Amino acid sequence: MVRNRWYIAAFSHEIGREPMERTLLGIPVVMYRTQAGAPVAMYGLCPHRYFPLAQGRLDGDAIVCGYHGFTFAADGKCTRIPSQETGADFCQPSYPVVEHGPLCWIWMGEPGKCDPALIPPHEDFGIGDGWAHASLVRLPMKGRYQLLVDNLMDLTHLPYIHHQIDGGDAFKRTPMVAVERSHSYQLRRSVKTEWSGFFDLLFGPQHRFDGSCEMESVTDFYGPELIRTSGPIISAVEGFAEVSEALGHVYFVHGITPETATSTHYWSFTTRNHRLDDEQLDRLLDAMDIEVRQQDIDAIEAIEVRIDVASAVQRELLAKSDIHAMKVRHRIQAMLDAEAI
Repeated sequence: MVRNRWYIAAFSHEIGREPMERTLLGIPVVMYRTQAGAPVAMYGLCPHRYFPLAQGRLDGDAIVCGYHGFTFAADGKCTRIPSQETGADFCQPSYPVVEHGPLCWIWMGEPGKCDPALIPPHEDFGIGDGWAHASLVRLPMKGRYQLLVDNLMDLTHLPYIHHQIDGGDAFKRTPMVAVERSHSYQLRRSVKTEWSGFFDLLFGPQHRFDGSCEMESVTDFYGPELIRTSGPIISAVEGFAEVSEALGHVYFVHGITPETATSTHYWSFTTRNHRLDDEQLDRLLDAMDIEVRQQDIDAIEAIEVRIDVASAVQRELLAKSDIHAMKVRHRIQAMLDAEAI
């Protein structure tokens, strides 16, 4: 696992005044909010007998272990041991948390390298003014995070795994163009396709065009913690031009936080800059998004239970379409190598 990254620890609405525990990067973390509303994250096991702190209670901004009453301030400082009526010269490990919109990001890497500027830019994937977000769901996945990264960087699986989506055949052989951006490694794919019912769902049937259109698909790898894929970006329609801004954009955002070496928190949500107050579209995107992502999870979990034995017997067969997924694998390996120095 790459540790010197900002990972999503929770959706903002999940953290409250009731302590909660979540395993992140193999470490149990307890999270809660101070009385002022600031999110707190610290190592989740009491250092006395390793009892889960989330099973304790809050006393002001401090958390009290439910086993022997050891008390820890929001910064981790042990302030009270009831049996001896003192505190202790001990500090429970705590982790920086940055809350932005619906997301709470956590840094569990080297403290000296913690920089909020390294958080993927929210405005780039549709969190901010002029955008709506929907489908905020954490999907537990019994598979290593790299399998999800591979899945998202190679969309040639779309007509097979997601066969219910119109226009998936266009992804089979269309080449992608890579673009190096300041915050992401971006893949762009342009295809010519017929206007479909899926486009009606996203943009509204009032925008229906007869005939074919130029559609672009965009994927952005911000790091092992976040990948953005786009809905169809309609760049031109027969008889019309430059229509994408008028129709609007939809992004499917994939937050990826390793839970353990072989399990992952998959943070699912969509963003869009059109039909902002359309609750019907919210519901349609919710249902479609969960169906599509669960199909990916089912495929990945089927691989996870076999991958160690299979890879010992047979080398992975790579296709030309894997070139960008392999480049991303190399980037992640470079991050791991840098941390190992």
